[in-house]
Amino acid sequence: MKRLKFLCLGLSTFIAITLTGCEPQIVGPLLQSSESRSIHVTGNGSVTGEPDIATLHLGVSVEKESVEEAREEAASAMTAVIDSLKANDIVANDIQTENFSIYPQYNYTDNGRELRGYRVNNTVSAKVRELESLSDIIDDAAKAGGDIVVVNSIQFMIEDPTPLQGQARALAVKHAEAKAQTLAEASGVTLGKPITITETSHAGGPPIAYAAEAAFSDDSARSATPIEAGELTVTVNITVVYEIE
Repeated sequence: MKRLKFLCLGLSTFIAITLTGCEPQIVGPLLQSSESRSIHVTGNGSVTGEPDIATLHLGVSVEKESVEEAREEAASAMTAVIDSLKANDIVANDIQTENFSIYPQYNYTDNGRELRGYRVNNTVSAKVRELESLSDIIDDAAKAGGDIVVVNSIQFMIEDPTPLQGQARALAVKHAEAKAQTLAEASGVTLGKPITITETSHAGGPPIAYAAEAAFSDDSARSATPIEAGELTVTVNITVVYEIE
């Protein structure tokens, strides 16, 4: 029995020494995981849809000789702007202050800088859920705030992109599978099951900038601001690792 134990121990030691002494290219294949025999591909799918909500970024900006004068005029104009938003059925929860700032303003001359006054900026974001009213909302806000109104941008969005993401996801999977199958056939191997799948998604569509330079003093003479929502693209990108059978 002792002799058999010594024989087994010696054989194990011999195998270990032999493997240790082998070249990496010989030992490597013995230790490779199943993922080393695989095909990595990416797939993408895109679906377009109409936006159903917009975020309007607007406010007031005024410069006066004193802080109090600038703050007072900005406060009055901003109150009028917010009141106009609410009058157009935008609820209070959909209106949020984004920025309020007071900065000194200087003139720069050969003698150095000279204080000329103070600028007050106050901006809010407002969610517009009825896109048909967006043009009137902008026009009314510009009229209410007067010459110091600024409209920074409009961001169109799809409030619930889940259905479109599902469609884009299915297209992305088909795209990845088709690419993997092509690679497998070209390489003379058989494509197996997916090992891992990772995904990234995003909804595309740049914000639309709009600047309000002056108030409307005559309702009968003014033209409505043209606003086009267009389309947004929902894209799903995936990376799939397939086994090679």
